Amino acid sequence: AAPLPWRAMAASIGAVTSSAASALKWGRRHGPRRRGDTPPRAPRTARASEAPPPSFEETEAILRRASEARTEGAPPPSFERTMLWCDDEKKFVNAGEPQTRLDDPCLQGLTIEPGEVVSRIDKARGKGGRLDLTGIGLTKVPDEVWTLTDLTDLQLSNNKITRIPDDVGNLTELERLGLAGNRLTEIPEGIGGCECLEGLWAHGNLIGRVPDAIGRCERLRHLMLAGNRIRELPASLGDCKYLEELSVPGNRLKSLPETIGGAYMLRVIDVHGNRIARLPDSIARLKSLEELSAQGNCLTSIPDDVGEMRRLVRLNVAENKLSSLPKGLGDAAMMTTLWCYGNPELRSLPMSLAKNVSLKSVWCEGCDALEGDGVRELVEALPTRKGGKGGATIGLDLAQCTRAGLKIRPATTLDANAAGGLACDHPHVAVSEMPGAAESSRGGADSRRVEMPGGYSRGYFKHVRWTEGADAPVLIVAFGSAPGVPNWGGLLRKLRRDLLARGVACAGGAGPDAAAAVEAAAVGFDVLYVADVARSWYHGEGIGPGGTASNDEAERTWREGIGRVAGRYARVLNLGDSMGASASLLFADVADHAIAFCPQVDLVSASIRPGRSARWMRHYRRALVSAVDRAVSGRGGSGRGRSRVEIHSGTWEHDLAQADFVPDAIGRDRIDAEGLALEVVLHPVDNHRLALALEEGDELLPMVRKAYHEQLAAA
Repeated sequence: AAPLPWRAMAASIGAVTSSAASALKWGRRHGPRRRGDTPPRAPRTARASEAPPPSFEETEAILRRASEARTEGAPPPSFERTMLWCDDEKKFVNAGEPQTRLDDPCLQGLTIEPGEVVSRIDKARGKGGRLDLTGIGLTKVPDEVWTLTDLTDLQLSNNKITRIPDDVGNLTELERLGLAGNRLTEIPEGIGGCECLEGLWAHGNLIGRVPDAIGRCERLRHLMLAGNRIRELPASLGDCKYLEELSVPGNRLKSLPETIGGAYMLRVIDVHGNRIARLPDSIARLKSLEELSAQGNCLTSIPDDVGEMRRLVRLNVAENKLSSLPKGLGDAAMMTTLWCYGNPELRSLPMSLAKNVSLKSVWCEGCDALEGDGVRELVEALPTRKGGKGGATIGLDLAQCTRAGLKIRPATTLDANAAGGLACDHPHVAVSEMPGAAESSRGGADSRRVEMPGGYSRGYFKHVRWTEGADAPVLIVAFGSAPGVPNWGGLLRKLRRDLLARGVACAGGAGPDAAAAVEAAAVGFDVLYVADVARSWYHGEGIGPGGTASNDEAERTWREGIGRVAGRYARVLNLGDSMGASASLLFADVADHAIAFCPQVDLVSASIRPGRSARWMRHYRRALVSAVDRAVSGRGGSGRGRSRVEIHSGTWEHDLAQADFVPDAIGRDRIDAEGLALEVVLHPVDNHRLALALEEGDELLPMVRKAYHEQLAAA
């Protein structure tokens, strides 16, 4: 028998007396005595009414027989039971007989033995109990779980569960409930009985509605519902007075409830990749709100009072249909970042932004209707604050700079804001290009946005070149992850500065390494930033009459957009993390080298995924594996020959399984026999955010720099 925790220890009733349990407890806590230990006290004389304590051998034999009986499928014997501490009686009491049998149908075919499930349920009894049944293949939760009324933490994520019964409301002490990565279609009304619930994680399901009963979870702080099929949120959400984080990106919402202003403790609202046409006016009453992400919706305006949200730090309204921003937006005194790029109808930026001393960056590329005079006025006003020092960085595309009459020139090492080869005489302007590479599905040759039928913006492209008027030998395609924004910009700016510094240091030096450093600084690399704001994993939406054909059409839209730019370059390097890593593999046949950090490959078994059908996910898996196969075998059709594919994973079992799926699907024997350049690289990081961990450990930059130099040498 395994060692048991202090507050839940096995006691035998009948054959094993309470004194035997005491003897067993002493052995577990202290172990056998060794030579030199203090001699034990002389045992007290047993009273005539006491039975002598059994030996350890006798105790172990009894527990072994109980274990064998349980293995054979018989009900657990009455003498082997879990003892729980009772505060009222100030003693250990019998926890009662287990209800879950080893032959229960819901315990068959799991990744662990039925006895292990029963053991976990047994150990979760009592106050403060925690039960983790994550990723074991459950299709139904054992009924006994809903009787553990003292349970505080229940984790059922990454299974195949299709329904949670209303009996979940029996868990009145439950604080954390994990349901992510299942096949749930609804949240039960019984959730309202979980009056102590603080966090509900149900992302990556098929949930279509959230019940009104959620409003009775008055202590709820985190509601995570990304990647589902939710069309509407209940008005009762405003009753969740302690709600701090509302995450519902990648759903089918067309609006937010007007009552949202009642959840006055909200700090984060993420609704990107939906179809919301307007934000409720009450959202401006959320004085604690720090982050609002509404990218990739259908917004035509935002509430005028947003500027009164004094704690707002980050506002993302990119990729919408905005024609204007509130004049007082800059009055949001703590706002540091504003994303409003990809709003082709946006005509002006509020001058109040120039007065905001907290503002660090404004990104407004791809806003074709921005009036040049207004842009110039804002650009010239920004440096006048902070005692005349440079103000916030403002991201503009080349066409906007031209309309504003801003002088553009080749960038130098002194241009800190230069992401590529272009710079502006105003040092706080970051210049990029928004090429016509991303044609919409309706054929608009100048579109910077990726649109699907219905006119919903699903993503965007941004092109940054090393030198003005010429392509570099190497293009780095940086795929954005699930948040829908470019997340490789910081690292690639570091890489640019690193190459320039090394070029200066090696100028005049001898040897091939010095020559390579000088050449890299001279020719550099270009970057194509690609972002999917719909959380569709760079694939189709999987809805409507088109079925998989519409998914293939959507993938072709992405592939053609990437291919138009990539086809101009001698060598192409793909980079991606999480959802972006999946894209790096999905379009590996367009590149010479694809690097993917913790991708989702088999979305059916992934815990991070969109709210799509199993058929959609299987189709996606086949498309991804096929693309990698074409890439490494040289059948990509882009004329690049055999590509190299690296899949990087940490030690988290989920990520390892996803990483191994690709070589397993292609065939490890075939990879060895044909010498295919496909490898899985393992890092000692037990975290899905592997790229971030590597960057913090100063390992990511050298890795990307090496990959770049290899492609430059091949070019």
